[in-house]
Amino acid sequence: MNTSTIARTTIRFPLQVSVDYWWTDNAGRHRQGEGHSRDVSEGGAFVIAVDCPPPGASVELRMFFDAFADGTRALRMEVEGRVLRVEPSVVGTGNRGFAVLSNEAMLEEHDESYEDRPHARERA
Repeated sequence: MNTSTIARTTIRFPLQVSVDYWWTDNAGRHRQGEGHSRDVSEGGAFVIAVDCPPPGASVELRMFFDAFADGTRALRMEVEGRVLRVEPSVVGTGNRGFAVLSNEAMLEEHDESYEDRPHARERA
């Protein structure tokens, strides 16, 4: 099955959550960035960011879902995958974006919201 078939058969959920991500560039340097998701599916995600890994790069994502009013705890999703494509300009954002095909994903409860993380407070 090719990647375009996978992208068309999974349901995409329009979730905008904070995303941290890591990859190794062609020179062997470890790189990282921050952005937010445009959508998430069981097969991957689309991330809007300033600094995007190149197509074909292995990437790790960490997405943060804040706690809900109904008492559901904050969640963290960790995804390992490959960058399928990079879009040079995402309409309405001024940023670029990249699509990730997931190899593996893990969802777990998390004790703090995105805003409670130290680097999130520093940016505010």
